[in-house]
Amino acid sequence: MRHTSLILLFSLACCEMLAQAPLKATLTSGTGRHDGEGPQMVCDGRTDTKWCIDRPGQMPYTIVLDAGSRQTVREYGLTTGDDTAMYPDRNPVAWRVSGSDDKETWTTLDSHTNDRSLPAENEQEYRFKPSKTGAFRYYRFEFLRMAGGSRIQLSEVSLYDRVQTPVKATALPVASEGGDNDKEGARCVSDGFLHTKWCVDRPDEMPYAVILDAGAQTAVGEYRFYTGDDTHSYPERNPVAWRVSGSNDQKSWTLLDEQKDNRRLRDENEQEYRFKLGAKETYRYYRFEFLRMTRGTRIQLSEIRLFK
Repeated sequence: MRHTSLILLFSLACCEMLAQAPLKATLTSGTGRHDGEGPQMVCDGRTDTKWCIDRPGQMPYTIVLDAGSRQTVREYGLTTGDDTAMYPDRNPVAWRVSGSDDKETWTTLDSHTNDRSLPAENEQEYRFKPSKTGAFRYYRFEFLRMAGGSRIQLSEVSLYDRVQTPVKATALPVASEGGDNDKEGARCVSDGFLHTKWCVDRPDEMPYAVILDAGAQTAVGEYRFYTGDDTHSYPERNPVAWRVSGSNDQKSWTLLDEQKDNRRLRDENEQEYRFKLGAKETYRYYRFEFLRMTRGTRIQLSEIRLFK
């Protein structure tokens, strides 16, 4: 029985590590009434509820979270609301994060003045690394400006004591190559540089494919696309439809994610876009198949990266 219990505890610990569960934090105070869309919703563990308020006279809107004890927060997450696709103007674009042990003296840990990272998508988390870290019990979020207007909505505000770990992966030569003398070949999506890119226009080879080799069976919780170095001039090259699959032998593939009309990638150069991957199993190979671009048949991406 003791042996079985140890196995169970170990399995639970592994699941928690893979899921990167946030610190268990409770709301100390927040702007707005404690009603169905009150500030308490940002730490209820559910993305189908939200904090939503429009009171310009009370700005900056504030959320104070109690971590329960002194904790070093190395990453924090902001999760969009359940109808952000319809109301992207409610996403915050300017905010401050501070830490304290007594709720009187605050140390600024992070500040954003015009950050439009939060996507126009429902219930999506975007994580940020504070520019300064330290052990504090209380964490205050002050939201100073939204994408448009004065109404804010967020479904969750989360604290993490460790960062997402990148997976060192390389593109296999079986990918849709493209490029001139391989200067813009598929290998560029895993070379670690944003100033290089994968760029191909071969309609007869569609869907274009890239296979990343993680080196060993790995549980990937997120993947990220990075736009090309001249996407502002050629936004039609951004992918809008793609599939992600996992395999351990490159013969049998399991579909992990499918996007049919995702227009998150904007006409900005070398910008990062994050996507959650619902993989519960570990795979060594991750295949990306690109079926359609914003317009035309030419695709370009500077990087495709995997994260645990």
